[in-house]
Amino acid sequence: MAKDLNLTAQEIFEKEFHVDIKGYAPAEVDEFLDQIIEDYQVYDEKMEELGQALSRYEEKIKELQQEIYTLQSEKINLEEKVNADYVNGNSDSIDILKRIARLEKAVFHTEEETEE
Repeated sequence: MAKDLNLTAQEIFEKEFHVDIKGYAPAEVDEFLDQIIEDYQVYDEKMEELGQALSRYEEKIKELQQEIYTLQSEKINLEEKVNADYVNGNSDSIDILKRIARLEKAVFHTEEETEE
C-alpha cells in the first residue's frame, strides 16, 4: 500500500520549504507537517494491522473451503451408502415377501386340501 502513496512519513518530515518575504510562517508549516506525519504513521500502522487480518481471514477461508470439500465428499459417500442399503433392503424385503407368499400358499393350499 505504501507504494501507492506519493510521500512517506520520512519524506514529509525531511521536507524543507523555501521562505521568502511573503512566505508562510515556518512554525505553522512545521506544526502542520507534524500532524501529517502522525496521520501517516497511524495510517501505516492501521494498514499493517489490516494486512495481517486479511492474511488470517484468507487462511481461514482456505481451511473452511477444505472442510466444505471434505463434508461434501462425506455426504456423497453417505448418500451412496444409503442408496445401496435401500436397494439391498428392498431386495431383502422382496425376498421375505416371496418366502411369506410361498409359506402362505403352502399352508393355505394344504388347509384347503384337508378341508375337502
